[in-house]
Amino acid sequence: MKATIAASLATMAAVMAAGASAQVPVTPASEIVVIGQSHAPIEKIDRQTYDIKDDPEASGGIITDILRKLPSVMVSADSQVALRGASVTILIDGKAPPEGNAVIKSLPSSDVERIEIMTHPSAQYTPDGAGGIINIITRKRRALKISGDLSSQVNTRGQGNASLSATLVTGRWTLGGQLFIDHYQDRNTLYFHQATYGLTDGFEVSDREDRTQSTADNASSGLSAAYRLSDTATLTFKGEYSNYDSLTKGVSVYHGIDNFDELSWVKTGNQRSDFQALYEFVGNSNGEYLALTAERSQYANRSISDYDQGDGHTYGAWFDNSGATNRLQGDYERRFGRNRLSAGVSVEWTTSRVTSVQDRGALHIGLADYDHLFAGAQALATAYATWQMPMGKWIVQPGMRAERLELELTDEGRSADFDWYPSLHVSRDLTDKARLKLNYSKRVFRPALSDYDPSIRYYGGRNAFSGNPDLEPQTTDSYETAYSYADKDFGLDATLYYRDTRDNFSPYSELTATGLLLQTTINSGHSRSGGVELNLRGPLTKRLSYSLNGNAFRAEVPFIDGGSRDQFGWSGNVLLDYDADNGDRFQLNATAFSQSLTWQGYTRGFYRLDASYRHGLTDKLSLVVSATDILNSSEFSTVVDTAQLKTVASGRPNLRAIKIALAYTFGDAR
Repeated sequence: MKATIAASLATMAAVMAAGASAQVPVTPASEIVVIGQSHAPIEKIDRQTYDIKDDPEASGGIITDILRKLPSVMVSADSQVALRGASVTILIDGKAPPEGNAVIKSLPSSDVERIEIMTHPSAQYTPDGAGGIINIITRKRRALKISGDLSSQVNTRGQGNASLSATLVTGRWTLGGQLFIDHYQDRNTLYFHQATYGLTDGFEVSDREDRTQSTADNASSGLSAAYRLSDTATLTFKGEYSNYDSLTKGVSVYHGIDNFDELSWVKTGNQRSDFQALYEFVGNSNGEYLALTAERSQYANRSISDYDQGDGHTYGAWFDNSGATNRLQGDYERRFGRNRLSAGVSVEWTTSRVTSVQDRGALHIGLADYDHLFAGAQALATAYATWQMPMGKWIVQPGMRAERLELELTDEGRSADFDWYPSLHVSRDLTDKARLKLNYSKRVFRPALSDYDPSIRYYGGRNAFSGNPDLEPQTTDSYETAYSYADKDFGLDATLYYRDTRDNFSPYSELTATGLLLQTTINSGHSRSGGVELNLRGPLTKRLSYSLNGNAFRAEVPFIDGGSRDQFGWSGNVLLDYDADNGDRFQLNATAFSQSLTWQGYTRGFYRLDASYRHGLTDKLSLVVSATDILNSSEFSTVVDTAQLKTVASGRPNLRAIKIALAYTFGDAR
């Protein structure tokens, strides 16, 4: 099958290079179809697009509140996002944000217009993430004087945030600004059980209870200025800055092998900034579009920690991680008759510097003090092209992406790698309501530069983690067959999918000779998974509608004690939406997923129930009330179960709360 796909792609690339001009209907990129139901999908050949404007939480809160309701999306108790259980890359308007996937914790939902889910992105997009891409499209204000949104939110846990976004149009200039501030405080308890074989006869057992109290403040802001050079060309400058500070105080109570209490004090500070210059040209015919981008982003993350075990056993650590990315990119699209070409190139330079200072003080664990410096740099050059054309009754979009990566690491020297990342999307209308799609893409999941850092970072008297300088990128071949049916009152999507992953990323825990539990990431081998996903949506009554997502899969993963293990798993999402006569909106959302196997054990699944209500106080002001984790069921648990080591880490995040938000729209924001 892979050989056939490669041959087809090579043939189509040759046709594209020769300027073939077959005919295919093309949907304009600006065309948005809104179906009268929350999160109703708008189908395109390589993605599902969800309009979120009718969601009660779209005018208050953050985008994580919306993501957990969407089909195929899985959001864990600690806000980690996956697509059908696999890693995902978050993009904002087609580009990776400076803070990576953490952007979903601070992006106001009022700034978002729609969300694109691509389980098989075309070669136009980065191949990062085994599960695909979630592309969040921000709102574009209409060019009429001044407009914007102001919202604030508080909850019963003493947490709160506020956001402001506004646009001013004057002459040829369009000026914009965004501000988001957030205060977070929480108390949590984590339980850890460890049984180790081989230190003495049989297993030695120890238990730990961590009780922590955390406070954090986050502020992010952005300014933009766009100048209309002509009716077809615009020059835009954007700048963003964010600052995050947190303080966590805790006490860990150890029982078993050792009996002692350990006090901890950890302070962190993170700063990120991004500057972008963008030139855009939109042709008057043929759907021509050209974008030239120059961007620089940089970050600085620091932490200071102190620990006290009593009886003079104290130690501390200081950690600094800073880096920058510079990127030049060009993207071009154009129709040739009823065909469409998308092509682009980019060059990206990234540097990272990590400094770790460890003062073991009087601690008796037997490890020496150290002062460690790690530095890394990488250069990534990319070129891609996709070509959409008809082949009989089919619409075909082959694509090819070429990437060359040069990597230089402290103590490891320089290396270079070149690879091809093909994609293929095929679609055919079976009837005016039914469509069949076939998709293939090759994906890669590369380590961040700091993931190669071998220095040991401690968090407690018996626990530490480190990077892995031998870590290789994880690659995935992904296949999909999808059938969709949609009419006025009912929609159905049924998908069969299969993933084949090499050099699988896996967390790995080992016990050192001194009794330290050290965690890192390794390449565990070859894994496979496949399943079926079913989405149903439609009305139950005139005012009540539903959206149902179910995913059942079979996975084969390598196991540390030899061979591999098979697992049957599942995930699901049910959304009920009630649109009252007076414009009020009610939603009830239930999500759940099963346990997932790992190289040394498994992670347990969880379920969650949320509700939201929106009421318009005036034409411009609305009230949003949300109940999160109503059943207080968001418990997580990670289990290591091998012949030599058995651990269980479990906890229940403090997520149950009532949130109250006020959202005000001014000017011509809508």
